[in-house]
Amino acid sequence: MEIRRAVAGDRAAIAAVGRRAWVSSFTQFEPEASEPGVCARVEKVFRAFADEFYPRILIAETAGIVLGWGARDLDADYISDLWIDPSFHRRGIGLALMDAMLAEIVLAGYTRACIDTHARNLPAIRLYERCGFEVVWRGQGWSDSLGRNIEKVRMEMVLGAERDKY
Repeated sequence: MEIRRAVAGDRAAIAAVGRRAWVSSFTQFEPEASEPGVCARVEKVFRAFADEFYPRILIAETAGIVLGWGARDLDADYISDLWIDPSFHRRGIGLALMDAMLAEIVLAGYTRACIDTHARNLPAIRLYERCGFEVVWRGQGWSDSLGRNIEKVRMEMVLGAERDKY
């Protein structure tokens, strides 16, 4: 498996993996996630994101197959996305992408990293906890994909030498 920066030619695969991962995850705790209108909106959101932000995206790939991807706000400590194709779950891909994004955050000089997720997305929360994140906030937040507020958690972790202080 290789972790690399996305290029323009990856945009369709980024959108497809994001949509499959979102539908697989969200249908477990948001009943309308599998409705055709919602699926079409999710597809549109991921395509727009991939088209605009692909230079910020890190891809996990094997033999030309995009297994998953992660993104963070440019030169910031916020990880905006981490999506793994459901066919490749539980193979360390999320951990590898998270490690790569955290390394970029440290290199940019930040001492903390943060990420948000659906409050009922327990597999993601467990993954982030394994990486060292802790829940610091729980409340309502907007979901572009669902077009409404959902219950979210914000998780943070201390990085580098700062971590040793705690």
